[in-house]
Amino acid sequence: MKLLILAQTPPPLHGQSLMVQTAVEGLPQHGIEVHHVNLRLSRTHADIGGWRPGKILAVLDACFHAVVARFTEGCDTLYYVPAPAKRGALYRDWLVMALCRPFFPKLVLHFHNGGLGEWIKGSLTTPERALTRLLLGRADLGTVLTESLRVDAVALEARRIAIVPNGIADPGPPRHPPEPGRILFIGAVSREKGALELLDAVRILRTRGIRARAVFAGSIEPALCEIFVSALQIDPECCEMLGFIGSEAKAREIARATCVCLPTSYAHEAQPLVALEAMASDRAVVATRWRGLPETLPKGTPLTPPGDARLLADALGQVLARPPEPGKMRARYLENFSRERHLTLLAATLTRSAR
Repeated sequence: MKLLILAQTPPPLHGQSLMVQTAVEGLPQHGIEVHHVNLRLSRTHADIGGWRPGKILAVLDACFHAVVARFTEGCDTLYYVPAPAKRGALYRDWLVMALCRPFFPKLVLHFHNGGLGEWIKGSLTTPERALTRLLLGRADLGTVLTESLRVDAVALEARRIAIVPNGIADPGPPRHPPEPGRILFIGAVSREKGALELLDAVRILRTRGIRARAVFAGSIEPALCEIFVSALQIDPECCEMLGFIGSEAKAREIARATCVCLPTSYAHEAQPLVALEAMASDRAVVATRWRGLPETLPKGTPLTPPGDARLLADALGQVLARPPEPGKMRARYLENFSRERHLTLLAATLTRSAR
C-alpha cells in the first residue's frame, strides 16, 4: 500500500488538521508509505467551513497534484476526510471525488466530524443523496472515532468500518496542583459549544457559595459579546476571557484548571481533542452527553444533557468538591488515546484494508 493523503495540515491548527498531520508524519514509521497533498482550504480559524471563490482553485490544484502523484509516486489508495454536514463542503467533496476517485484503486474515508449520517438521511434532497452515495459511497474503508459515530460511515455504505480513536502526544504528568474553582472552556465561545450554559452554571454555583470561575479560551461569537460584557460588569470574578490561545498557553491553562468543561451541542462535534488533552494532564472533565464524548471519557465522568445550566452546575459542583482520584484521568489517556496507540491502530487498520 502507498497512501495518498489528500487533506489539510496546520495552519490553522485545529483537531482535524492536527490529526492529519499526525498521520502524515507518523504512518511511515509504522510501515505505511505516504505521499501528502495539502488540501489547504482554510487560511485562518475564521476561514474554516466558510466559502470563498479561492477555495475552488485550491481544490482543483490539489486534485491535479493528487492525480499526478497517483502515477509518478505509485500511490494506490486515496485517503480523504469527508466534509461536515454543510452543503458547500459536501459539494466540494463531490468535486474532489469526481476528479480523483476514478484514478485510485482504493478509497479510505476518515470521518473526523459527527452528524454527517443523520444529515444525509434527513436534510439532503433525493438527488443530492443519490449523488453523494454515487461519489463517496462504497469506500473500501471508513474509519470512525467511536462506536456511536459509526452511523456516518454506514450512511455512505463503506465496505469495511473500523474504530480508530484520536491520539495526541503526551504532555507528561502534571507538575503542579490545579487552582481551586478554576473551570476551563477551550474552543469557539459560541451558543452551540455551550458557552452560555457554562456562564449560567458558574453564576448558579456562586449563588450557592461555591468558589467557581469560568475561564474562556477561544474566539467569541460576536452575538455573545454583549452578554459577556454585562456578566463581567455584574460579577467580575465569575469569568475570565483569554481569547484565542496557542498550544503552549493551552497546555498551561489545562494544568491550572480544576476541571475542563465541554458543554457542547455543536452539530459537527465528534471526539474533541480538548477532552484527550485534559485526560493526559490528569484533569477532571465535565461534559454533555453528546456525540463521542460518553465513550471517550472514563466511567463516572459527570455527563449532562446539552442546554441545561442547572444540571451542569450540579455536575461542576460535584467535581469541584470531589475531583477524580489522582491518576485516573491520565490512566484513561495512556491506555486509549496516546499518539503511539492511535498510529499503531491506524496503521494496522490500513494494512488490513490493503489485503
